[in-house]
Amino acid sequence: MSAEPDNWDPDDLAPRHDVPRAGRSGFVLIEGRQVHYLEWGHRGLPPVLCLHGGRQTAYMFEGLGEALAAAHHLVAPDLPSHGDSDPALSEEWGRHVIAATIPPLCATFGFDRAVFVGASLGGITSITVAASHPELVAAIVLIDVGHRLEEDGVRKIMDFMGAHESFASLDEAAAEIAKYLPHRREVRRESLTRNLRRRKDGRWVWKHSFGRRYREQAARGGDDGDWRAVLAGLDRDAAGLACPVLVLRGSASDVLSNAGAEEVAALIPDARLATVSNAGHLAAGDNPESTVSLVRAFLDELRNGQSV
Repeated sequence: MSAEPDNWDPDDLAPRHDVPRAGRSGFVLIEGRQVHYLEWGHRGLPPVLCLHGGRQTAYMFEGLGEALAAAHHLVAPDLPSHGDSDPALSEEWGRHVIAATIPPLCATFGFDRAVFVGASLGGITSITVAASHPELVAAIVLIDVGHRLEEDGVRKIMDFMGAHESFASLDEAAAEIAKYLPHRREVRRESLTRNLRRRKDGRWVWKHSFGRRYREQAARGGDDGDWRAVLAGLDRDAAGLACPVLVLRGSASDVLSNAGAEEVAALIPDARLATVSNAGHLAAGDNPESTVSLVRAFLDELRNGQSV
């Protein structure tokens, strides 16, 4: 049966919403903030909270959500100032501000204790939540992040985001992203509305505030040291983790080196380290099959070895 019968008038159709494969997309008000989220599975299944990286959106977990939906209840929110979520209520910015938004989100979805899957900034946030609210975090998957990151890799990300105030079209955006991610199998023009929104003047801008913040900082003559400030104290928090942790590194990552991945895995009391093959820093998007396989094996390990 066709999803859109022949007798439907296109003018009668509601605007198409970007619903993830095998999942749901929705909005919820939490402490006065609109939060956009994606969801797979249902309540009653083991909970998994997926936190995306900086400058990304919840859609980076579409492959993971689709693969695990039959056995787990996954929720992936757009973090503050990302995607279609409002900014945090605090005027300050940092890992503690973002982490403070997570406990009320867990309460909204009935997540008393969940496995956290965090990519980059989402991984930093996961460690921060586990340090302040260990009762909420049953285990953590860290995707290409640690307490020591590579200067050149971080600089490459910042330069790309700061270089493009806006794009004239989605085709232009796709071409620039393809240059930035030459190893990515495909940059699909139609999927870019997950990360870009159209301004009133017709140009497309990122669904995050990082590029604007970098440009404003540069205009004031400031440096880029705030990314280092985000990492301050993260080694102490990582060393104090009481839950099992899987550290994943993209095999070709220029943000988390082999040495950096080994360091953070050695720092965490109950950690294991694995590599996402044929992937860079954006491992979940570069090689979703390898990422899903490694995360699924870790969840199976948790299920067979302990209650989460």
